[in-house]
Amino acid sequence: AAELPACMIALGAEIEIVGPQGQRAVKADEFFKDLFETALTARDVLTAIRVPVASGATRVGFAEFARRHGDYAMVGLAACAQADGTRLNDLRLAYFGVGATPVRARKAEAALADGDVEAGVSTLADDLDPPDDVQASGAVKTHLAGVLLRRVARQLGRAAS
Repeated sequence: AAELPACMIALGAEIEIVGPQGQRAVKADEFFKDLFETALTARDVLTAIRVPVASGATRVGFAEFARRHGDYAMVGLAACAQADGTRLNDLRLAYFGVGATPVRARKAEAALADGDVEAGVSTLADDLDPPDDVQASGAVKTHLAGVLLRRVARQLGRAAS
């Protein structure tokens, strides 16, 4: 479901593909093109998904919001970073449920890497543009994205500022 593509993006995975032109690797960020559309062509075969090996400094976080346990998530967040003292390097925040594909929240990544959780939350309106759907309005989803960012920040070792 939607969680796996977001996790692959957060973890910095690469997808290996073999096709008529040979073998190629595509970053997970670039693999998911639209709803039910990927970087695969009709004659390609996905042969492997490579996820970087975690180190002792690797920090991961995951949270999602659903109306009931087991329901599809209204909004979710997968995150990965490398802890370096008080800084989070190579921070990747991948939201799902906010568009046709997972969305990186790059401005929030920069703020959170510097330790400013609330600045990260305030940038989400710039990073995300979730559509209204049967579960919630785009504004509600953006609000929930902020709630999830605060939760995941704690998982990564960041307290709300």
